[in-house]
Amino acid sequence: MSNLTAVLNDQIRRLARRESRSDTRTVRRATAQYRRDIAFLKRQVHSLTQRLTYFEKTARQTPMAFMPPAEVLAKGRFRAMGVKAHRRKLGLSAGDYARLVGVSKKTIYQWEGGKAKPRSPLTTAKWLAVRGLGKRQAMERLGLAESRPSVGGAPHTLLPRPERQRGVFQQTAEQVILSLLKGGKRRTTRQINEAWRKRGRPGAADTTLGRMVQAGKLEREKIKGGRGSTYWVPSGNRRIR
Repeated sequence: MSNLTAVLNDQIRRLARRESRSDTRTVRRATAQYRRDIAFLKRQVHSLTQRLTYFEKTARQTPMAFMPPAEVLAKGRFRAMGVKAHRRKLGLSAGDYARLVGVSKKTIYQWEGGKAKPRSPLTTAKWLAVRGLGKRQAMERLGLAESRPSVGGAPHTLLPRPERQRGVFQQTAEQVILSLLKGGKRRTTRQINEAWRKRGRPGAADTTLGRMVQAGKLEREKIKGGRGSTYWVPSGNRRIR
């Protein structure tokens, strides 16, 4: 009798386990699918968050908020010399011009040197839009100019910010650089820009350095295996103050 009871109990437990597995199989499958769906959604949210962060950062760094007309895009063509000429026309440093276009400072140098071109039609369109700006418009978009009413209620005109007005600094930009290179010293672009900022000068010294090299007031040599250049005053110009 005891053997019969044990057999019945064992059979009941076996049937109960079979039924429970049958009932929970569907739940386990659904749970596994839900976990896969949740993992996919997490990856998607992470990817979208990264893209949103990138576009927000680009929007903050890009003061330009317009696109050129369709006919300009159709006829426009990227030229490395055009980038360099337009930047000089606006009187902007590579960093400011990069902010205006919406690219990095390194990209501007590569464009001007013919080492790279815009990789996408959108980047080309941004540059074409900037190419049509004048100096006053560019300064306004970069926030380097402010409107100020003239005497007599005349229309507002754009004037440079106070730190860029003449007479604020005791030395001109060229005098600052020449004082850093006094006595035949050689300094790198980074060293000059650091000293430039310590003296309260806005922006960077790149534009002034390029202008002085063209005028023969400075000599320049690219740093091998690194970024930037080394500058010094030619022996015949060391008396310049």
